[in-house]
Amino acid sequence: MPIGLDTRPAMLHLTFREGLLGISGGDVPAAVSRFFRRLPAGRWVAPAMDYAAIMHEAKSSSTPLIDAASKFAGVDLQHYAEELDPFDFQIEAIRAWEGSGRRGTIVLPTGAGKSYMTRLLVAALGMRDARCSTLVIVPTRTLLYQWHGQLRRAFRQPIGIVGDDSMDLQPVTVTTYASARIHMSWFGDRWKLLVFDELHRKLSDGPSGNAARFSIAPFRLGLTATPVPKEQPLLERLVGPVVYFRTTEEMIDRDVLSVYRRITVHCRPSADEVRTYFDIRRPMDDLWHQARGAHRVQGSDWFIRERALRPEAAALALRSVLRAHRYWGSIPSRMLRLKEILLNHPRDRVIIFAESRAAAYEISRTFLIPPVTADISGDERESYLAAFAEGRCRALVTARALEEGVDLPEASVAIILAGRKHRQAETIQFIQRRGRVLRKRVGKEALVYEGSWSAPHRKDAAS
Repeated sequence: MPIGLDTRPAMLHLTFREGLLGISGGDVPAAVSRFFRRLPAGRWVAPAMDYAAIMHEAKSSSTPLIDAASKFAGVDLQHYAEELDPFDFQIEAIRAWEGSGRRGTIVLPTGAGKSYMTRLLVAALGMRDARCSTLVIVPTRTLLYQWHGQLRRAFRQPIGIVGDDSMDLQPVTVTTYASARIHMSWFGDRWKLLVFDELHRKLSDGPSGNAARFSIAPFRLGLTATPVPKEQPLLERLVGPVVYFRTTEEMIDRDVLSVYRRITVHCRPSADEVRTYFDIRRPMDDLWHQARGAHRVQGSDWFIRERALRPEAAALALRSVLRAHRYWGSIPSRMLRLKEILLNHPRDRVIIFAESRAAAYEISRTFLIPPVTADISGDERESYLAAFAEGRCRALVTARALEEGVDLPEASVAIILAGRKHRQAETIQFIQRRGRVLRKRVGKEALVYEGSWSAPHRKDAAS
């Protein structure tokens, strides 16, 4: 052997860049080659989410692979301030997740304490693994600030926030699904644990799944009250399998959630209201009749063809339909029924779910109830929620901003003005809205009013 010839194997480095893993310092080792593909430029890459599997395979096969991909940060949990008094099912859920390799989804009904359980889980991990940096991903700005406040109070340290014009990265950070999808390609190497709150319908095969695909996080926790069966194969790949499942009925039987009654509210619109609705949307009806007279109504895409032929008339017709829907969401007879329900609950805390933001604002103006929608600022939203929690206002109205995950234990009455199309099935939206009033309080019986509204029919305009 010539003197000075280095026969030591090349040192290979696993790297992270733009949401992908790469190999530098040599060719891809055979032990992990199944994870990688070669780009036209010659670079070998693998999905960032395969980081844990690649490192495991390299270790199992004694392949020398230096981890230059992870940039996990330390988490200081010495000042954890929350009372440690979990329910037995929360301990069971954490153990099930641990036993599944710290990957998987926990399904618990709304109000069962998923966020508290998650804080315990993060604290337990942090005490065993000082570098367990954590990113909590939530669907809405309301939940962004709720999680941020809860984590700050529990851990007594700065908590990062990414979203709503903020970019503050800390070892424990909260962000939204929209922000995670945008930024994960460059900060996906920072997090050892990803928490996906309200996981249902948030990740897909498309760009929305990049919040999971572009991260190397070996630990992944999904939280939901309403799993969607057809999503499970994808979520098992991105987050992990369902590792624990409990229903609303089980939690009520175990005295974790409040008992509740559901009351159907019927409302028949007046002939004047129906006539007004069809008067408002007349431009759309006229457009359809004109297209039909010209034999251009063939299939459900007739409006697209009319918009190409007569853009101004089509635009006027579309605006008329939107105005008609806004009017129908807050017709006088519906507002009268809402007034009657509110008068029956002078001391209860009430959440009103309107059909749309326009209807929510109309209810807000009519009854002087604070609106919580995606349009208002974070400070305004927090002030309304604080006033509701403290009893300074007894009702809030929203369209969708309060559906998922928002912690309002004082609420005991939900009024759902947007009825379900198929009343036999409990839709995800109905379950989430109902869950807003099921959080346990001594002596509390929750009420869920659900509107059953007649759709507008022309024959009713003549009655």
